Amino acid sequence: MRDLIELTNLLNTTKMKGDGMMKYIIEPNTKMERLYEAIISKQVKSDEDAKTLFGDGDESTNIAGLKNKLKERLLDSIFLLDFKEANFSSRQKAFYECYKKWSVAMTLLTRNAKITGIDLLERLLRHSEKFEFTELTLDILRVLKLQYSVVDGDFEKYKDAKEKYFKYERIWMMESKAENHYSELMIQFTNSKSTKTEVTDLAKEYYAELEGFMQECTSFKLHLFGRMIQLTIFNSANDYHQTAKLCEDAIAFFDKKNYDSGLPLQVFYYNLVVCYLQLREFEKGQELIGRCEYFFTEGTFNWYKLQELFFLLAMHSGHYTEAYQLFERVSEFPRFNEQAHQIVEMWKIYEAYVQFLIRIGEIPAEVISEKAKKFRVGKFLNEVNEYVKDKRGMNISVLIAQILFNIADRDYDEAIERIDAIEKYRSRHLKEEDTFRSNCFIKMLLQIPLATFHREAVLRKVDKYHKNLLSVPLESATQMHEVEIIPYEPLWAMIIKSLELKIYKPKKK
Repeated sequence: MRDLIELTNLLNTTKMKGDGMMKYIIEPNTKMERLYEAIISKQVKSDEDAKTLFGDGDESTNIAGLKNKLKERLLDSIFLLDFKEANFSSRQKAFYECYKKWSVAMTLLTRNAKITGIDLLERLLRHSEKFEFTELTLDILRVLKLQYSVVDGDFEKYKDAKEKYFKYERIWMMESKAENHYSELMIQFTNSKSTKTEVTDLAKEYYAELEGFMQECTSFKLHLFGRMIQLTIFNSANDYHQTAKLCEDAIAFFDKKNYDSGLPLQVFYYNLVVCYLQLREFEKGQELIGRCEYFFTEGTFNWYKLQELFFLLAMHSGHYTEAYQLFERVSEFPRFNEQAHQIVEMWKIYEAYVQFLIRIGEIPAEVISEKAKKFRVGKFLNEVNEYVKDKRGMNISVLIAQILFNIADRDYDEAIERIDAIEKYRSRHLKEEDTFRSNCFIKMLLQIPLATFHREAVLRKVDKYHKNLLSVPLESATQMHEVEIIPYEPLWAMIIKSLELKIYKPKKK
């Protein structure tokens, strides 16, 4: 059912080229139309839902057969979608149009309509060259070479097509090597046995192979993958100044293309914002996000990821009111709760930290909405099920958030229980280098009940752990940049400020 849901959503959100076309694709008042409408309205999300829709007693309805017929109809209608009106870059629109025309041309040739087919291919070649669709260009030239030599016997046209073919064949070879190297490099990140040093060394080796190609050729795909590999070298070394420079160079390169590049600009703008986040350069990041939002369609997955960076940028630079206002805007965005679970849950975690800041008075009361005042910690914990499984990632932020509320609300008995549980978690999951700062911070939290929640006593007990934390600044850490929603140094200062100058005696054993 997932494939059908995907197809119906595509057709429902993308315009057809003619009004009223859907009635010719799916006959009105049929079971197929009923199933289609039920999927759009989210009434049907599984085969079981489809069976319920038509009733268990309706033996005349073959659900599997009906699904297959609907899928075939939807696939046949893809060419009728109007991608020109979609919010795509000019290169993306050209991609759809070029491959559609390629299919038409090949159909014409196989039906022996060679005059029309060859004319279409000759015109299509100019577009595929302009937009740097190397593989398509090679396919077109391969057909034209045969036509000019075997059928037409036109030596000049054949010679020109052959020269172009060898030129683009070499470009394809360079692009293919860059793409393969990038794939090999990226898969290392899913292999827990690969060390950071191994990934860096591999990236250097791959980039050394590609650097000469990139000087020789300005191909779109070659420079996209080559520059991403180069970026990995400095990203893995936490060299955010050099990474920012590489991103700026890449943006300038793709901006010079005579078409809108789309994807590369999204990639390098996103990475540049990450650099400003780690360097805590709020103004630069804010200006950049305003500039690059043009490349991110509102409400898309990538747009939400960009807003996450903007939120973290505000939190890391102490612009807490701006972070709260951004949270309100995103969480109230239409169909927010229908986004992928990793988007929704991440903003639920962000909400918890915003609420902590509200609790301790870091966000002015006059800007807080009535909805924000209804936050419940228990409800929050029930809404982040997936990230709780991420033991070395965002679950760290979830556990810390719970303790923050216990301390802010002076629920010290509950804090003691939480801190006991988090110690077991720390010893089991946070011993590696990439969680060093989180390990230090949690050790600091563990000292709070041992020092009976007395501010001065806590400061004395955490001194060595605090120094360990400061020895590895955030911009030098190897952890995911999302983990510290509020950097641990200012967060610790807030915790200390929340404690009192008196000893707390637990009421519970």
